[in-house]
Amino acid sequence: MTFLKTVSAATIVLVSTASAQASSITVSIFDAASYNAGFGLASNVGEDFEQLGSTLGEGEVANGFGTAVGTFSTLGGTGGGGTVTGLPGNTGKTLALRDSNVFGRENTVPTGGSWFLDSNDTWGMSWDVSIGSRFDAISFILNDASDVGAFLRISAGGMVEELRTGSKLPDGNAKLVVIDFGQQMSSANIVLGNFSSLGGNQYSLNDGFSVDGIQVSAVPLPASVLMLGAAIGGLGFAGRRKARKGAAAA
Repeated sequence: MTFLKTVSAATIVLVSTASAQASSITVSIFDAASYNAGFGLASNVGEDFEQLGSTLGEGEVANGFGTAVGTFSTLGGTGGGGTVTGLPGNTGKTLALRDSNVFGRENTVPTGGSWFLDSNDTWGMSWDVSIGSRFDAISFILNDASDVGAFLRISAGGMVEELRTGSKLPDGNAKLVVIDFGQQMSSANIVLGNFSSLGGNQYSLNDGFSVDGIQVSAVPLPASVLMLGAAIGGLGFAGRRKARKGAAAA
C-alpha cells in the first residue's frame, strides 16, 4: 500500500469516528452523592467556581467571564429582585459569582463547597464552550430555575429543551442537565434563557437560577489520527533527507 493510500484509509477512519450520532438534551433530578463522586475525572474538564470565587469574591462579573470551560455573558435585561438588592453594589446588569444560599440557589459541587455562577435575575446566560480541545458532551447542575414564573429554555447545537411545560417548579429545585452533541465539537454556544411563556420569544426577568459542577467531556485524538500524524511527519523527514542527499550529490 502506498503512503497516499495509507493516508486515505486513516482519513476514512477519522471521518467514520466523527460521524454524527443522535444528539440530545436530557434533564433529570440531581443526585448530589453520585454526581460529586464522579466529578473531576481525568477525561473531563471541570468548573465548580471554587477557585474563581475565592480569588474574585462575591459580586458581578463582566460579560465574557472566563472559566475553565469557556466564557459566560448575560442575555441582557436588568434584574431588580431580592437577588440584586440584597448584595451591596449589585447593578443587576450582569451575571454574578455568589456563595451561601441566594433565594434557593446554593453550591452543589463540590460537597462542602461555596461558590456558583448566578443569573443575577437577568434574562439568562449565554455560554461559549471552549476547552482547547474537542469535546462531545457536557453536564452541569441547574439550580432554582423556573420557580417564580418564567419558562427556562435550554438551547444548544440546534437542540431546544423546555425545563418546564406545566406549573412552576419548587423553590431550590436542582436539575442535572446533560447535553450530548452526538459528534466531536471544537466549540459550542449554550443559551439558558428565561421566557414569559412556554415556547414564547419574550424574555422574563427576576426568576434567578444558577449553574455549578460543569463537566465537559474532552475527546482524545483517535489512534488513527495519531498514526496519520506520525506518517506525515515521517514523510516530511524522508523528503528533507532525500533533498539533502540530492544537494550533496550536486
